[in-house]
Amino acid sequence: MANLLLRSPQYISVSSAASAKLTITIDGTLRYTIIKNAINSRVVFEISELCRDYIEHSFTQSNPAETITIATQRFRYTEANGGGTETDLGTSTDTGFDGYGLFTGSVNPTLPSTTLQSNTDIYLPFNTASYIATNTLSTKAIISATDTSISLGIPSVTFTIHRVCDSKFGSSKITFLNRFGALQEMYFFHKSSEDITTTSESYKRNIFDYANTNYSSTDHQMQKFNTNATKKTTLNTPFVTEQFNEAIEELMLSEYVWLTQGSITHPVTPSTKSLRFKTSVNDKLVQYTIEFDHTSSVINNVR
Repeated sequence: MANLLLRSPQYISVSSAASAKLTITIDGTLRYTIIKNAINSRVVFEISELCRDYIEHSFTQSNPAETITIATQRFRYTEANGGGTETDLGTSTDTGFDGYGLFTGSVNPTLPSTTLQSNTDIYLPFNTASYIATNTLSTKAIISATDTSISLGIPSVTFTIHRVCDSKFGSSKITFLNRFGALQEMYFFHKSSEDITTTSESYKRNIFDYANTNYSSTDHQMQKFNTNATKKTTLNTPFVTEQFNEAIEELMLSEYVWLTQGSITHPVTPSTKSLRFKTSVNDKLVQYTIEFDHTSSVINNVR
């Protein structure tokens, strides 16, 4: 059994065949049956996009990583289009995660053997608990409100917890789906700002009062309608180590991001499209400013 990262291609091949069939069963339900003819006696199936459609994420999910069970069964045929003699090549059962591999890696990327988090430097407010996702049944290791370090996995990986005090501005929490398909928490400190952008349409009304052959100068001749607004929040990291660059990269590449300020959580998306990674040699201090667009309108227009 392998843990597959489904934002990158996942290939299954059948050799020495004129054609082949692949069945894909997701969470116990047969979803796809695919028959392909061979090229040079080899058939290659790509399954990641088909499987990824069945992973759904929510801010309140019980585990940090939502997964699916993928059972694939291969058949080889001696003739084209699934004809001739059929040979059952067996069934493989794997777990699918909504993560991705890097181009510098290899084909069919899988999860690391220990934790589902790249950065080992973590920045938290004082007296605040958090977690680190692991690849053991999609569970998480709890960081207590007072921990300053935590070691996980075999071989052991040590995570350093930096406690940040910002009594003036407080903190904002970002929760995002990282490269391993797990929800990860990241805190921003120092100054934050919020912008609003409104949209509307308008038309010219007839405000003439025929009954009195007059009009009111307080009536709106140009009338707005379909007025709504969206917000943008700008956040700042504390001063961090260069090792934190990986987490910033994964945040900018994430497709599921939430912003929590106080008791309110907003679905957002990073609107910062370009960022220069900083180093202590070039920049002395490493700190980032990220903008986030709120993905819902200010006025409730869900129908």
